[in-house]
Amino acid sequence: MAGSTESPLEYVSRKMRQLGASRVIFKLLANNDNSKQQIYFGGDFDVLRLIPHGDLQGAPTKDKGLMFKAPVDLSWIDIYHDVPPARAPGAQLILYPRYPEVRLSGFLKGCSLAPSALMQPPTLEERAQREIAQLQRCLVLGICKDRVLAYCGPFDGDVSKEAKARITQSRASPVASVFYEIVHAALDTRSLLLSKLVEIYKGGPVPSQKMSATGQADAYHAKNAAGYTLESLFGIVPNGRSEPDYEGWELKSHGSGAVTLMTPEPDGGTYRADLGAFLTQYGVCGPSRRDFTGKHPMDVQNERSGLTLRMEGYDPVRAEVADPEGGLILRDRTGSVAAAWTFNKILTHWSRKHSQTAYVSYTAIGAENRSFKFGPLVHLCEGAGLKPFLMAMHANVIYYDPGINMKFLDGKWVPKKRNQFRVSWRNIGQLYERNELVSLSEL
Repeated sequence: MAGSTESPLEYVSRKMRQLGASRVIFKLLANNDNSKQQIYFGGDFDVLRLIPHGDLQGAPTKDKGLMFKAPVDLSWIDIYHDVPPARAPGAQLILYPRYPEVRLSGFLKGCSLAPSALMQPPTLEERAQREIAQLQRCLVLGICKDRVLAYCGPFDGDVSKEAKARITQSRASPVASVFYEIVHAALDTRSLLLSKLVEIYKGGPVPSQKMSATGQADAYHAKNAAGYTLESLFGIVPNGRSEPDYEGWELKSHGSGAVTLMTPEPDGGTYRADLGAFLTQYGVCGPSRRDFTGKHPMDVQNERSGLTLRMEGYDPVRAEVADPEGGLILRDRTGSVAAAWTFNKILTHWSRKHSQTAYVSYTAIGAENRSFKFGPLVHLCEGAGLKPFLMAMHANVIYYDPGINMKFLDGKWVPKKRNQFRVSWRNIGQLYERNELVSLSEL
């Protein structure tokens, strides 16, 4: 299978990289990892950020509380023959927030290359024999930009033996709770990120700018210019997508005060139906400009807009979503929905974007034609769990602070949408399991 200097696991990894995988992870499968009981993908939220997936959709269950499903574009590969990957059309991730637990299901049906024989539920005799002999399979996943490649090594096969040896000898890096990864120096995303930030720090002040769609850094002087300037130094064009910015890391500039965590657009209410009507009814309007701004804490009516933000369908005792139809709802004095973010929307956004976040300090220089000096301090935060996130939303640790307007320009109303959900800097640690402070001046 492998070349003279290539191990079996490295051979599978190379095959997947040739097909477009940027990362290759693996997991030794237990007896319960089968087509009936599904494959266990961990007890935290990180795997949802690691594996590209579609939108989460909530649905109730009889005895496991609410569950969320998300389609996965998963294809099995044949490492022995030159045939294209075969897609498993029913593959999906299932999140059970109550436990919490993430599983992969629907990964066999309709796929010609699926390892069906290796994924059958064991008999009691087979289960006992495998446990005594410590026989295990190895699942290898190749993470591409928008799809996943999969291969399963047989019981006690060469790939499985090597995976077990790497784990026991600490020659593999843990990732997303239950997976491991062979980390190549060139693919160490933390080092890549810090190396780029050191280069930016040593380069000194940078004129306030924003990357255009054509890849040109244009002068930009709005209030949020620091973030756009930092992104421009990484070659990032603002796109509004909910994926991380650089090598799996979300980039956030931080000077002082609150931090904007995310800016998801509402998927319901008057806002969604007619932004102009929303601003006219709830905003501050003039002949050529309409604005909707101001902090809207949970369960407290905003005096200017008359709107109250509520977290509907959430059980604060269990700290879990109880109603998939619920979410963050802005209601006016009559109870009408002005804007709404369903839990499907909010959790999909959060699950994709905030696994690894780098908060980069900056100093603003000048008044009118500002420049920014980034560094030297960088906070690297990882492991943004689901329950802490929902609890922070409910407790007003994360709050809604919009900056939305429409301007009448050249005979038409031009909107600027920024639905900001923010958190005070002193509370940022509540959202992550791991926090590391790095000084770029010492690297």
